[in-house]
Amino acid sequence: MIKFKLYYDKDDEEVWLREMSLKGWAFKKFFMGFYTFEPCEPGEYNYQIDLLDNWNGNKFDYASFMDGVGVEVVDQWWRWVYLRKKAVDGPFEMYTDVESKIDLYRKIINFLKIALVIEVICFFIELTATIQTGNLVLGIFTVLLGAISFAILKVIWKCKWKIKQLQNIERSNQ
Repeated sequence: MIKFKLYYDKDDEEVWLREMSLKGWAFKKFFMGFYTFEPCEPGEYNYQIDLLDNWNGNKFDYASFMDGVGVEVVDQWWRWVYLRKKAVDGPFEMYTDVESKIDLYRKIINFLKIALVIEVICFFIELTATIQTGNLVLGIFTVLLGAISFAILKVIWKCKWKIKQLQNIERSNQ
């Protein structure tokens, strides 16, 4: 089965992948918003999504390490890595302490800031072209780029909010 969804928030995406597993569909592959699933036992897998530090890292070492702790690397899309673990093996959480979660959200923010800058630059180029030509197609692309920019900005704000919540938890534990 193939489903199309656009996610900018890894936490929401993980929840959706888990829900699909509960319905008997195991995530197999991702490409530009298209998710491929194969049948599985309902609830067979738990999913996590990780962001690699860079594109140049040794992906084989990462996959070998994950395999050694009972985690399967299902797919990779640029720096995003899709991981799963059998539900019968217990809970699956990549980042268990507050500081590592904060570090992950900071890494996501930094990654998305680059994407946001690129999208905003493209938006203004399209906006200028739309104004100069009055072309409806360029106007549609301008609106699309604006929507993408806003979606990325929303995720950055959400990550900052999550960091603030985690910092409050950390302060209350001290």
